[in-house]
Amino acid sequence: MADRIFSDRGKAHEAAFSAGHDAQFRLTARRNRLAANWAAGLIGRDGDADYIREVMASDFIEAGDADLIGKLMDDFRAAGVDMDEATIRAKLQQFHLEAAQAPEAG
Repeated sequence: MADRIFSDRGKAHEAAFSAGHDAQFRLTARRNRLAANWAAGLIGRDGDADYIREVMASDFIEAGDADLIGKLMDDFRAAGVDMDEATIRAKLQQFHLEAAQAPEAG
């Protein structure tokens, strides 16, 4: 009986952890899409779906935002857009808040 209680608790904890992790992943993906669209507009690739996918995929290279920020910095530099890391970080924070407030697409 006790084994079953602990097993049920473990499964519930695992399900809650998984749901929280999944929600965080979706939130980050929405934030990154907003950032990609912003960057695309500044470098003359507005509406370029391939570029947006490229930016979003860059966030999977390593943990944290350094890979995403590096990608954006490289792209801004290549396009001749004057941009600094602090501005990108501020925009990521702004987009994170926007993504958290936006309803999820079904």
